[in-house]
Amino acid sequence: MNKVLYLFGALTLLLSSCSSDENSSSGENDSTLPKTISYIYPNPQLGTNVKNTVTYNGNKIVSITSEGSKSIFTYDGNVIIKQEVFDVDGSGKETKNEEVSYVYENGKLKTRLLKEDITTEYPDGYYIDKVVYTHTSNEIISYVNYSVDKDTKAETKSSEGTLTYKDGNLVKEEQKSNSVTVTSDYEYDTKNNPLKNILGFNLLLNEIGEFGKNNIVKTTRKSSEYPNAAVYLTTYHYNDKNYPTRHTSFDGGGKDIEYEIEYTY
Repeated sequence: MNKVLYLFGALTLLLSSCSSDENSSSGENDSTLPKTISYIYPNPQLGTNVKNTVTYNGNKIVSITSEGSKSIFTYDGNVIIKQEVFDVDGSGKETKNEEVSYVYENGKLKTRLLKEDITTEYPDGYYIDKVVYTHTSNEIISYVNYSVDKDTKAETKSSEGTLTYKDGNLVKEEQKSNSVTVTSDYEYDTKNNPLKNILGFNLLLNEIGEFGKNNIVKTTRKSSEYPNAAVYLTTYHYNDKNYPTRHTSFDGGGKDIEYEIEYTY
């Protein structure tokens, strides 16, 4: 699935499909929200270090800014209906280059439309992707990905998949593209996810990686093309409220650090 919500730098993002009440299960008075989220890469070939500053209106996310980039969020009531991504030049001029819009049905995400490389010539984006979700239950959700022709707007199916949730966390994703099936299984700790109190995130499904009620500690990924599974481990340091202050992700070998994330609240 093309998970490109540019919330916090280069990391792809995971959401729980729990309700708003479930999303605040850590306590009615828990209003902990991350103020900065910094990505640190040990090797510049793996990524570029970036510090993201997050602003809120209550527990609604308003914007995320970093050097050269800005994301703006739009709500309708308590649900996020749009995210716009801007390039910001040295003089502060903002140029929109991407947009993600969301449509809900009966309080659940129904469609997601991504427009990339927005220009004067292509105001709807040079690259367009659409995802349609079907909610079998609160625990099982299927989806179909479509690529959309920039000129004719014709939709072509590119892949499909299934999301499985348990206790507010995505525990399994299966995606099929052509003849290849990739399955990802996730294991969690019992601590607080740093993004869990942001209103509306719980409805966006696997749009946001590293999100759920708790924190991913192990990812096992299998492909029908290869016999051996790849295993990725993540460790955390927590504050006195059991929220992560540092997140360290290791590669498939379990020895080398791929990236780290630092949170301030």
